[in-house]
Amino acid sequence: MRIAIIGDGISGLHLALRLQQLDIDVTLFGAKSPEAVRNGRALNFVARSGSTRHREELLGLDLWASPDTLAEARTVTVHGPEPLTFRADPDPAYSMVDFRLYLPALVEEYLARGGRHLVTQLTARTAHDAAADHDLVVVAGGRAAGELFPRDPERSPFDAPQRVLCGGLYRGIGEAVPHSIEFHVMPGVGEVLRMPFHCADGHVDVLGLEAVPGGPLDPLCRTPYDDADPGRFHSVVLDALHRYVPDLRERVDERAFGLNRPADLVQGGVTPVVRRAWRPLTDTTYALAVGDAWIVNDPITAQGANLGSHCALEIAEAIAAGPPFDDAFCRAAEERMRPFAESVVEWTAAFLRPPTPSSWSSSGRRTPIPRWPRPSPPTSTTRRPCGTASPRPSGRPPSSPRCVPRRRAAPPPSPPPPPRRPAPQGHHSGPT
Repeated sequence: MRIAIIGDGISGLHLALRLQQLDIDVTLFGAKSPEAVRNGRALNFVARSGSTRHREELLGLDLWASPDTLAEARTVTVHGPEPLTFRADPDPAYSMVDFRLYLPALVEEYLARGGRHLVTQLTARTAHDAAADHDLVVVAGGRAAGELFPRDPERSPFDAPQRVLCGGLYRGIGEAVPHSIEFHVMPGVGEVLRMPFHCADGHVDVLGLEAVPGGPLDPLCRTPYDDADPGRFHSVVLDALHRYVPDLRERVDERAFGLNRPADLVQGGVTPVVRRAWRPLTDTTYALAVGDAWIVNDPITAQGANLGSHCALEIAEAIAAGPPFDDAFCRAAEERMRPFAESVVEWTAAFLRPPTPSSWSSSGRRTPIPRWPRPSPPTSTTRRPCGTASPRPSGRPPSSPRCVPRRRAAPPPSPPPPPRRPAPQGHHSGPT
């Protein structure tokens, strides 16, 4: 059997590498060469969770394991009249490596193992052409996603970006806790993220501002960076920190502070969406969506790459069970990915919605959030075995993070919180 993968982000690459391990013929399509990605603008700022790192071990990847690429603690502070601060010590630690280094390295590893990588436009036409000589086309990114898979309105509560984003790689920021991620929530205003990061220039810090559209932080996030006057942009960023996160502002060394490079800045907005997961391309060949082609999450919960990696390996094991790759296979594959994905989508949506007086309990846990609509039961079919797939990774780290809430002021009495709902892996955002 022959599998085509459209898109060489983390989902497409993890899927391609796993299929290689299972001796399945695969062709990977990408929009840029590894060198073009390496020399391009920042793509995103990803914190790869312990579970994703476990999957990388399964894939035989041992890249950037040095301590300076890891975050061994995370703190979340909800600002207000009675601020709440939570700390968790994830085990294994998060890994933060610039995807301009990470993705090219994985493409080159895939090629070294004998893979085929074709650089072309990632459009619906590419997917249709690939269907002519492949048994299944997996779409993991590119324009093909929006062209092939329509938005699922039942699972997509937003039709516009819920945050205005301004994130970049900076120098001159100190850490309150060594090797830590810190996340600050200002209800009605937005969020501020700081985390250590490894890029081509060595150690830097990610500083991300996420503004509620129309709120007081919105104009600051839309301020353009001017190479001729970088000081103006830096001044706007520092003013925002002084106003909303003064303890972080106090750790900035003004003499050293600044954007690492102009290409290290990302601004804009993301509209969260869940698309239909599959569709026929020909009478006999189907397209299956995974990663950002299926679900685009707002980066507020840092779930996108980790979810994409999880789903990629789920799909690899489904493919290894063998054809036919028909509508029943696609339904079953979606159902296989759904339980984990719905938790991510629901959790992220809860964080994007405005808080209410009852949305936070005295323990810091959010009240229950609506569940995804359940799909129709998959059609049963007889599957032909195609070899034996390797045992699936659990998708969970061996132990849970330790999370201890700390109060800065005594809370008023309140009723008991609702039952705790498990949070999805890899999140940095909300108190758990």
